[in-house]
Amino acid sequence: MKLWTEKYRPKETKEILSQVKALKETTEWLERWRPGDKALLLYGPSGTGKTLIPEVLAREKRWFLMQINASDERDSNSIDSALSEISKNHSLFHPGKIILIDEAEGISSRDRGGLKAIIKIIKESRFPVVITVGNPYVPKLQSIRNHCKLVKLSKVNALSIEKRLREICEKEGVKADEDVLKNLARWSSGDIRSAINDLQTLCQDRKGITEKDLESLGYRERETSVFSILPTIFRSKNLNASRQAIRNCDKDPDEIFWWVENNLPQEFEHPDSLAKAFDILSRADVFRQMVSKQQNWRFKSFMIDMLAGISFAGEPSGGFTPYKSPDRFIRLAKLKRRKAMMSGLSERIGSYTHTSGKIVQNSYLPYLKIILSRKKKSDHEGIELSEEETKLILNS
Repeated sequence: MKLWTEKYRPKETKEILSQVKALKETTEWLERWRPGDKALLLYGPSGTGKTLIPEVLAREKRWFLMQINASDERDSNSIDSALSEISKNHSLFHPGKIILIDEAEGISSRDRGGLKAIIKIIKESRFPVVITVGNPYVPKLQSIRNHCKLVKLSKVNALSIEKRLREICEKEGVKADEDVLKNLARWSSGDIRSAINDLQTLCQDRKGITEKDLESLGYRERETSVFSILPTIFRSKNLNASRQAIRNCDKDPDEIFWWVENNLPQEFEHPDSLAKAFDILSRADVFRQMVSKQQNWRFKSFMIDMLAGISFAGEPSGGFTPYKSPDRFIRLAKLKRRKAMMSGLSERIGSYTHTSGKIVQNSYLPYLKIILSRKKKSDHEGIELSEEETKLILNS
C-alpha cells in the first residue's frame, strides 16, 4: 500500500502549507543566485516542508534536482564522488539544477572532512546549493552556517492541517468525525507528515473514523510548548488528547495550571461557560494543594484530569486567541532579576569595602541610599553606578 504522505505530496508551490514567507525567500534567492554565492540553509521542525520546497521549485522550473542525504553520505570521499562533478557540469535535458543536501546535521561532529567537503561544493558549484537541517545553531554546523543564507520554516498551522486531512478523507472515501480531524491536526504539533501518517493508520480497513478510534491510536511522545497545548486544553473536548498534551508539555503541570487560569477569560466569553470553567479549575486547585499538603503525588494525576476537562465547560471564543503569560510569573521574573542585580551590586561594593555582599545590603546600602537621594550625580569616587543601579538602591 502506498503511503499517503507520498500519494498526496504537493506537486505545486501553492499546495505547500503555511510557508509563504519561506517560499518567497527561497524563490528570490534562486532568481538572484550566481556561482560563488552562499548556499541556502532551510531549517525548521520535522514535517514542515524543508525537503519539499526545493523539490517542488525544481519541478516547476523543470530543473534537475540532485539530492543526497548527509546522514548516508557522511565522509568527504562519498560527498565528493556524489556531488563534485554533477555540481559543475550542465545537464543535457534540463535548463538548470538544484543541489540538495538533506539532513546535514547527520554528519558526525568527529568527521570534519564531511563538513569541509560540503563547504567546498558550496564554493565551487555552478548551481545553487540548498541544505536542510532541523537546528542550524548546533556547534558542529557553525562552519557551514557561515557560508549560507538562513531561511526558517515555521510549524504548519493546525487549521491548514485539518483542511488537508479533510481533503484526503474525501478523496479516500472516508467519513471522519469533525473532532477527530481537529484533534489529529492539533496533536501533530505542526508536523503535517505525522498527521497524515496518523490518519492513514486510523483509516486502515475502515471507511469511517470516530473519537473512539482516535483514543486507540496512541499519541507520539513529543515535548511541546505551553502555547501549543493551550488550544488543545481549551477546545479539543477530548480528555485523552488534553491529558497527553499536558504530560508532553515542557512546563510542569503546576505552571500549566496558572497559564490556564490566566487565559480562561480570553477563551470563554459567555458568563455561564466561564463560570463552569473556573469551577473545574477550582477543583483542579484542590488536588494541586493536596499534593503539597499531603506529599501524595497521585493527586497530581487528578489535577491533570480536571485541567483536561476544561474544554467541556462550554464553547470557546472562535478565532485566534493571544495567550498571555501569567501575571505572577512576570512579577516573579522581575523580582528574580531585581535580586540578581542587587546581589551583583552588593558584591561589587563589597570589593571596595572588603566586606561580604550580605553586610553591604544590611549595613551600607541604607546610608548609600541617603547619600544618593541628596546628590544629583550617581558616580562617586571609587565606584560608578549606572542609572538603573541608582534607582535600584533608591527603591530598596
